[in-house]
Amino acid sequence: MENCFICRKHLGQEAIPPGGYIYEDEYWMACHAPVDKGPLGTLFIESKRHFLDYSEMTPEESASLGNVYKRIYHALKVHADAERIYQLSTMEGQPHFHCWIVPRGKGISERGLKFLARDDRCDENDAIILVGKLREAMK
Repeated sequence: MENCFICRKHLGQEAIPPGGYIYEDEYWMACHAPVDKGPLGTLFIESKRHFLDYSEMTPEESASLGNVYKRIYHALKVHADAERIYQLSTMEGQPHFHCWIVPRGKGISERGLKFLARDDRCDENDAIILVGKLREAMK
């Protein structure tokens, strides 16, 4: 879809995410979010195929997504010292299926929506280093 930012990103027509893609399979791609969009370890899981939400997934996409979540959650717990990992999908900004994965560290006092409402950002070099560790963990 030529008007879809995520489709253009997958085709290399938009800037690559910090450190490149962490994971890719037949249905999904995962990357670190832009550094001004959340704390270190904030990731996007994006569908390769252009569709809006869970109701439009093929049975194969639906069946494979749980395994991707499991592997990413495990990698984040090990390499981002995440006490909790939040998952959010709205598709309001980009009408292409993608899920935000946001780790909350052990020393952060805000929880739930208060944590998600924070204006967090991270350092690009830290994101690139973490992406390398997550990529290795996802192999």
